[in-house]
Amino acid sequence: MKPRYLTKSRFKAALECPTKLYYYGKSEYANLMNDDDFMQALCEGGYQVGELAKYYFPGGHDIKSLGYEESIDETNELLKQENVIIYEAAIRFEHTFIRVDVLKKEGKRIELIEVKAKSFKKRDEFSNASGEYIDKKWYPYLADVAFQTWVMERALPGHEIVPFLMLTDKNKKATVDGLNQLFRIKRDARARIEVFPAAEITADNMGEPILAQINVSEWVQKIFRGDEFDPRKKSREEQKDFESRIQEYGRFYSRDEKYPMAVGARCKHCEYQNTKHPDKLSGIEECWRAQFGEDYDPNAPHIFDIWNFRKAEKLIEKKIISFADLYDLLDPSVYLNERQLLQVLKIHTQDPTESIKPELRNEMNSWTFPLHFIDFETSMVALPFTKGRKPYEQTAFQFSAHTLHKDGRIKHYEWIDANQGIFPNFEFVKQLKAVLDKDEGTIFRYAAHENTVLNQIKHQMIDDDESRYGDLIEWIETITEWNDGKTRVAGPRNMVDMLELVRKFYYHPLMKGSNSIKAVLPAVMSAGDSIREKYSKPLVFGTYLKDRVLYELDTRTGKPVNPYYLLPSQYGDLDLNEDDIVFQEAEVQQGGAALIAYGKLQFTDMMDEERQALTRALLQYCELDTLAMVMIYEHWKGVLL
Repeated sequence: MKPRYLTKSRFKAALECPTKLYYYGKSEYANLMNDDDFMQALCEGGYQVGELAKYYFPGGHDIKSLGYEESIDETNELLKQENVIIYEAAIRFEHTFIRVDVLKKEGKRIELIEVKAKSFKKRDEFSNASGEYIDKKWYPYLADVAFQTWVMERALPGHEIVPFLMLTDKNKKATVDGLNQLFRIKRDARARIEVFPAAEITADNMGEPILAQINVSEWVQKIFRGDEFDPRKKSREEQKDFESRIQEYGRFYSRDEKYPMAVGARCKHCEYQNTKHPDKLSGIEECWRAQFGEDYDPNAPHIFDIWNFRKAEKLIEKKIISFADLYDLLDPSVYLNERQLLQVLKIHTQDPTESIKPELRNEMNSWTFPLHFIDFETSMVALPFTKGRKPYEQTAFQFSAHTLHKDGRIKHYEWIDANQGIFPNFEFVKQLKAVLDKDEGTIFRYAAHENTVLNQIKHQMIDDDESRYGDLIEWIETITEWNDGKTRVAGPRNMVDMLELVRKFYYHPLMKGSNSIKAVLPAVMSAGDSIREKYSKPLVFGTYLKDRVLYELDTRTGKPVNPYYLLPSQYGDLDLNEDDIVFQEAEVQQGGAALIAYGKLQFTDMMDEERQALTRALLQYCELDTLAMVMIYEHWKGVLL
């Protein structure tokens, strides 16, 4: 029987909720994080950071054995040397097992180096505002190192264990082009991630160090002493000392026993739910049924579904978890704001109609034609793609713009630069200005992203050469808003945020608790005849969406299919061997997939045919984002004007 060890990833899950250990790794339970962890690391460049760190410690031995015993035996043999560097060192103590990213042994002193694709700027950012305790956002990283330190101190008595975090240094700029692209990524025969160098790694192509090695001994000791958080604000689990938690969680995991834990607001983000995999078991459903009995209905509208709701913990303590409970047991207006109350009322009473406030009409009458609807696709990676850029610096590689004229004509514009090793930002703004600067029409964005990106690029231009980019900087300031000290400043043609308009003036029960454009678009498609009539026919405008039908009814539900799910694969009839395909199906149907697609275009070896297919997929996805904004506007216009 395969041993059940408490590893650092399992301990991390247990710190979030010890009951998760029971569901961890069991294929019969749905797990929303199975792919998300990989996608996030791929988006951020975490795999490249881990591989780069090894080259900061040359001459090391890489433990590639996958089995527990083989990797432990190989590590122990290497540790007999007086001085040695080991990558992925395998260490076991009782029911705990860790793999150390980099272990550097010099006599009896061992440096334990945990590599993270997280940015770091100054040492005091580990502390909270008071400086006395650990900042909550840093705790998972420091607790990870503390866990490894605890294991190593017991597995290797007589040695001094010095813990470090190795992080991307936001004070440093890449001194070479292509640092990110030095490392390629693929899945091996077992579907495991394999990172390999694209060329021989040398001091010249690595450039100056961009990772920082930070001694975190004092923070680890804080955790060991129980001084990591204000004792008045600790949860019941956090009140236990660190060693006790390791031993207790390890025992439960090794015995495959479920840790008894009360449900709470933290359950909202639990990954063990079957929303995407209805054929699998739901861990969260088991937990809630254990707490509330067999009468618990997982399909009933839950308080977690309420938009932007911050009082879930109070209601759970009162045994109120559904919309029906809200109405049966108390006055919901005491707990809900106007927007939340509207959502709960419509869903609870099964009212299928939309709600549009007439004040939206005044907003719409203030807009100037032609109307421009824009959307950006961007990337922020740990290791810069190009020289002169810092870790996690914004990269804007694509935009889409739909222009709606007063006479109803619609024209689509697009731009993308997915070429490897090109910093696209300044050309991006130049091309965007060429589209939007032809008139004084109102410009629309959905959420703050476009405004944030343009302001970040403005600062990049100022840092690089303000005199050279003066015209573009001035233009950015005409269409954005920003903080000038304590004052909020807005340009004369400041973009209109459609998300804010939705929040203030529009709601449809199909949106449930979301104001995302992916939720609003299907809602407006269900609400009005004009959208059905126009988009059930092939589009007469557009680029990749031209001639496509975007309104199709789902025969099971009788409601329109979300157009994002109608976007076709771009592989088509290409003669591509499945083993050579990096991005399965070439489908980009949401923002995370767009980041993955761009990242793979940057740092993955792929055939030209697949590169072209991925580029087309990115273009059609971004095109639909701005067309969705047009469709929402058209629906509002049909109702109000």
